[in-house]
Amino acid sequence: MKNLLGVVLCGGQSSRMGSDKGLLLLNGIPWASHVAARLKELPVPVVVSVNPGQISNYSNHFAPQELVVDAATVAVEGPLKGLLSVHRQYPTHDLLLMACDMIDMETATLRQLLQVREQEPEYNFYVYQEGEFAEPFGAVYGATGLAAVMQKLQAGSLPRNSLRSVLDNGDTKRLPLRHKQSFRNYNRM
Repeated sequence: MKNLLGVVLCGGQSSRMGSDKGLLLLNGIPWASHVAARLKELPVPVVVSVNPGQISNYSNHFAPQELVVDAATVAVEGPLKGLLSVHRQYPTHDLLLMACDMIDMETATLRQLLQVREQEPEYNFYVYQEGEFAEPFGAVYGATGLAAVMQKLQAGSLPRNSLRSVLDNGDTKRLPLRHKQSFRNYNRM
């Protein structure tokens, strides 16, 4: 997939889980590695977004070039910080964003999203949506749309510092959510 980069977002605090979710094991393999393997099935290159305090632990599972550390110059917090930090390092790539706890994501669900992206390239963002709720993960964030978000952030005119706000205020293609099991997330043991 030309100019598409898979991103496994691991930089959260995992406060509800009590430990780093990306490093929890499933069949002896960290969750982040499971999600990265799913993205590589598409096939797309993959990076893992981490905060500075996670570098040493994630270096045990990923090569240095696969890790993108949250940039101190990206003046937001939460998942948007990870997304924009990756965009800052890969400004010409569209980003297929996955959370590290999306271990139930089905490849077919992602393929369908990418197929719509190919067929309707005029949008900046591609997401699944159920009712009023857009899924900010398992979504594609286009380079052009992210550049506009970065400009708004630098100008101090970003309405809210959240992925949902980015989607709500951008040119977003919304697909009906039919594969709910793909979007299970795990916040507690």
